[in-house]
Amino acid sequence: MSTTTRIIHIAPELPPTVGGVADYTAILSRRLVEVSDGGVEPVLVHAGNQEADTIDVSFPMVDLSGQCSAAALADTIERLAGEAEERAVVLLEYSGYGYATRGAPLWLARGMRQVCGCSGVPLITMFHELYATGPPWTSAFWLSFPQAWIARGLARKSQLVLSNRVESAKWLRQSVRSSCPVQVQPTFSNVGEPSTVTDFEDRESYAVVFGDGAMKSRLYSMLHKFQVYELRSVGVSRLVEIGPSSSMPDTIHGLPIERQGIQPVQAISATLHEAKGGLLHYPIDYLTKSGIWASYAAHGTPPLVLSEPKSTGEINDGKHYIRFKGNESKSELSLSKLRSVGKRAWEWYRGNATSVILANRLKKFLQGHGEYWETGRWK
Repeated sequence: MSTTTRIIHIAPELPPTVGGVADYTAILSRRLVEVSDGGVEPVLVHAGNQEADTIDVSFPMVDLSGQCSAAALADTIERLAGEAEERAVVLLEYSGYGYATRGAPLWLARGMRQVCGCSGVPLITMFHELYATGPPWTSAFWLSFPQAWIARGLARKSQLVLSNRVESAKWLRQSVRSSCPVQVQPTFSNVGEPSTVTDFEDRESYAVVFGDGAMKSRLYSMLHKFQVYELRSVGVSRLVEIGPSSSMPDTIHGLPIERQGIQPVQAISATLHEAKGGLLHYPIDYLTKSGIWASYAAHGTPPLVLSEPKSTGEINDGKHYIRFKGNESKSELSLSKLRSVGKRAWEWYRGNATSVILANRLKKFLQGHGEYWETGRWK
């Protein structure tokens, strides 16, 4: 990039918080610097609703955590934009529950309204979530209305909108101005994106279970004897847990569970490199939002998903993942199928979902809108 652009990168959490948006923000900031040859200069803003004890990032940072103040946010954006040598853009990582306990951060919407928009500091919004859903007798149903209103308002203020799901992007396109592009950008892996992966035949005799303890426990409750039999039939002799431990015993239907606990990124990547499969309990139509699915795909580890059949609009059953139903009348797993799915998932990930692809997409957008800094308005 021929000019310098300050990215005011706002997030609800930052490292050393592990996983989720914290890693996403830190990794994306690094990639933006790399693909722009230093033409992008990130300043990170921690604006989560919970006060952070410590923040460990390698970029300049402003800590607004726990304040939930529209005025403080607006003042910070104006100051950082005013100090920029040339250009300044706000990049907002939006996940409502990270900014407000009930997922409706009105203060964030007010702060953005004060400083961003057609004639303010340009805004790019990555929607990690939109709004909660549920039946009328749940709080999610009643919260969905203010949550959706805030998401629409942020989309209307944005010059570029990104979403990790096809269906979310469709919803957002109904809210943005006609000049604002809405693009689907699946979640990238925060535990490594290797350029080569281990051949399936050379992998070890285990399958990975990745995620938090509650997610693992739900997965185990769905895993029945025939599915364990199928895992054994393709050479899986144990399960390896990564991350917080589940509440399950050390075996399930006779299959041993090895608990590695919370590990550094390099160790997680090494474990995924050698796995014959990765188990996941997650809604099919949300897979492109899942960092766990992304981590499996990034390492060529065949994703085995225990969930109801639905369409993602981006990836397909039997091609980029296997919906592991455990059908006793028909075997779902074979070595050739696992090999094919692992290879195709990795190829799809390399061509569609890496952090470098996202960084280059943002770089291209900024380069293509240089007229803003001359006129003060977006076309």
